[in-house]
Amino acid sequence: MKTARLVAACLILFPAGRAIADNLQHELLVFGAAEVARTPGVDEEDTDVEAEKVAADILFSLQSNSFKAFGEYLLTNHEADLERLQLGWEPSDHSVLWMGRFHQASSVWNHQHHHGQFLQTSVSRPACEEWEDEGGIIPQHFLGLLWESDWRLGGTYRLKSAIGAGLAPVITPDGMEPFDVLKPNASGHKLGAQARIAYQPHELQDTGVGLLIASNEIAAKDAPLSSLGTFDHIDQTVIGLFAKAEWGPWKLQFTGYRVTSNFDGIASAPRQEFFTGYAQIERDLPHGFELFARHENTADAGGNLYLEMFPRYVLRRTTLGARWQFARSHALSLEAAAADSSTKSYAEYRLQWSAALL
Repeated sequence: MKTARLVAACLILFPAGRAIADNLQHELLVFGAAEVARTPGVDEEDTDVEAEKVAADILFSLQSNSFKAFGEYLLTNHEADLERLQLGWEPSDHSVLWMGRFHQASSVWNHQHHHGQFLQTSVSRPACEEWEDEGGIIPQHFLGLLWESDWRLGGTYRLKSAIGAGLAPVITPDGMEPFDVLKPNASGHKLGAQARIAYQPHELQDTGVGLLIASNEIAAKDAPLSSLGTFDHIDQTVIGLFAKAEWGPWKLQFTGYRVTSNFDGIASAPRQEFFTGYAQIERDLPHGFELFARHENTADAGGNLYLEMFPRYVLRRTTLGARWQFARSHALSLEAAAADSSTKSYAEYRLQWSAALL
């Protein structure tokens, strides 16, 4: 009922009138996924790996002239959440201004794949791109304003950018919690801003390089404790670079972040930084088969006060896997990985079905 009322409210806010109704365009997409994962010899609570997961990711969009509405609702056997809800204005063909809850602009992985498992080749996500409720260490959901633009520089060259600002997640003893649209309460949330700028030399290929920047104030909730004691909030700065390339059947993606953290409210807390990132390579094969490999690594993690608050965070992981896409919109994926957190070393095995159902 809450979701129905929320969608109804969006429709009320959407511009009314006979001319607008005549030009109304709409789209509904549904992605499905079912996954089984195992970490032999390690208890599930010692990792952020879910043993069984069934999910439906529902996306809807409405557009009338220059005005848009967009939403994404994720339903799994562990949660149900309105991941995105955005109202937009498109002043030109190359730019749009959104208001609402959105995915932060400085994550290329999440900008491309979002919550639809069918959209990504691998089963797992890189740890540094993980969602807040999945053990993520970088805020991914914000409530505020997002500006996206796409400019043609001449020929096939393009410059794409996104700038966002709004209420950042809070941090609790169980990890980060973003603003919940279905249970709105802005108390305690502070501000964050992020930007992504990308140069894309080929319009029809997923290639390019870019810069990622974010500055977030992550407030403390329910008295989370660092090793130095309680604090008011964390000032976090993220600076990153990414590159994507395609040549023939090969694809390569690299992303690296420098994350700087300062605990506000603890006079003795030092300003610390660590580096984290990943590289993933993919190879297309005949008959819908793909092979992929990814390596993730984190440097300067030892003694980092911020990472100590995420003891299950995967510091290093090497992943190998294969995917078979069949019947046009269904896929089976198999993945194996060797992972290291600050407290455990373990193997991960995943088997997943995913599909674009509508």
